[in-house]
Amino acid sequence: MSASYARLSESISNAKNVRIYKNKETAYDFKLYPFGERGTYIHPELISEITDSLAASVTEQFPAFDYIVSPEPGGHTWGMLAAYKLNKPMNILRLSTELYDNYEVCIKRETAYNENYIYFDGFTRGDRVLLLDDVISSGATIRCIADQMKGMGIELVGVQGILAKGEHYKQLAADYGIPVRVLSAV
Repeated sequence: MSASYARLSESISNAKNVRIYKNKETAYDFKLYPFGERGTYIHPELISEITDSLAASVTEQFPAFDYIVSPEPGGHTWGMLAAYKLNKPMNILRLSTELYDNYEVCIKRETAYNENYIYFDGFTRGDRVLLLDDVISSGATIRCIADQMKGMGIELVGVQGILAKGEHYKQLAADYGIPVRVLSAV
C-alpha cells in the first residue's frame, strides 16, 4: 500500500454515498465506488491503473498459485482483467441463479447489506488459488469463501483486493494465516 494510485484515490474520494436497505429494519450506508460491485462508469485510465496495479501487486506478493478466483458481482471483473494481464486461468464464483441450481457446492453469503448464494464449480482438491475481490469491508465474503475452500481441500494462498474499508482485512490475514493485500485502505 505504499504506492500512489492517483486515479484510484480520486475515485475513492469522489464516490457517492447511498443508503441500501437489506430489509425494512436494516440500512447500510454504501459507497458507490466506480470499480465496486454497484459502480457504473469507469474511466479507461482508472481501469488501466487498477489492472496494472493489481498485476504488479500479485506478481510481487503472490508468486505461486494455480489460478485466480473472484466472486460476483464486483470481484470477477477485476479478477478477469488481472488474470488476463498475468496470463493465468480464472475461476468465477457465481451468484445464485436458476442456471446453477444443480451445482453441488453452494454457500450462503451474508453481508451487512444483502444475502445471496455463491456457487463453486471447476475446483479440484489440491488447487492453490489466489482470491481477488474488489472491496473488502467486514470480510464476510472472504471468510465464507475461505471456509468453503478449506473444506474442499483447496489451498487459499492469499487475498488481493483493490480497497479495504477499515481494518478487517488485517484480521482476515491473522485468522487464516495468509497474506491479505489491498491497493488502498480507508
